Amino acid sequence: MSKAKKFLEHNLFKDGLKYFGHKDKNLSIEIANIWHDDKEYYQRWQEAEKFSDHTGKILYMSCGVGTFAFHGLRKGYDVYGIEPENWKLEYIKLKIKEQKLPKIWEQRFIKGIGENLPFKDDTFDYIITYQTLEHVQNLEKCIDEMIRVLKNGGKLKIHAPDYDSFYEPHYHLIFFPKMNKKLASIYLKILRRPTIGLNTLNWTTSKSILKILSKYKNIEIINLSELYRNRKIDFVKSKYHLPKLISNILVNLIYYKKVYLAQEEKHINIVVKKGNN
Repeated sequence: MSKAKKFLEHNLFKDGLKYFGHKDKNLSIEIANIWHDDKEYYQRWQEAEKFSDHTGKILYMSCGVGTFAFHGLRKGYDVYGIEPENWKLEYIKLKIKEQKLPKIWEQRFIKGIGENLPFKDDTFDYIITYQTLEHVQNLEKCIDEMIRVLKNGGKLKIHAPDYDSFYEPHYHLIFFPKMNKKLASIYLKILRRPTIGLNTLNWTTSKSILKILSKYKNIEIINLSELYRNRKIDFVKSKYHLPKLISNILVNLIYYKKVYLAQEEKHINIVVKKGNN
């Protein structure tokens, strides 16, 4: 096995055990297999390429172990990644050296945090944040920073768990929506799971993000989760000639049953288009 991949598996397992109590090494191996092989990684780029968002200057916040950015760099895209965790940046350097990738690519992966992005105003044409905002210390400041470094005419893609649901995706447990942290700590102790992971989480919701975005007058907000849901309801309503209420119930049962059965989280899926001031 490659040294870089072994390093990745080790740290994924160590973090999963420390923060969330995951003892199954197969889980870290499965994730490492996906993240390490960036050549076959097409997830998240498909939408960007479909809407030609891959043609400009791109920022991934935060970039994790760099899978998304590596795939883009291999294709010649102008992509950068911000990442606060040292071991992930160490893995990126190890992978570049081991696979004999251009050493200059190291400069594309920058240590930093979302609350203080080390870029000038209006730098990027496309910014993506995926399963990250639930981990930041200050949600509003992170969103403000991404809007600041986004060019006029650029797009910001936000994807995160919506904690207005009954599932916590890091612990893989049923949780009350926006569960009180003290109550959550007691709950985890009863289940003999570490509570330290709670300190890494904030309860992001579509409502909280949309509220922050509402202060900006020069942006267009597209709530893709709501848009896709309404399309499904309209499809069922039209195809089966049903009332909207019944169509809504059927969509919940057919498309969102795992969410309502507390087997997976709801998702925040928002695109922000920045216009002129």
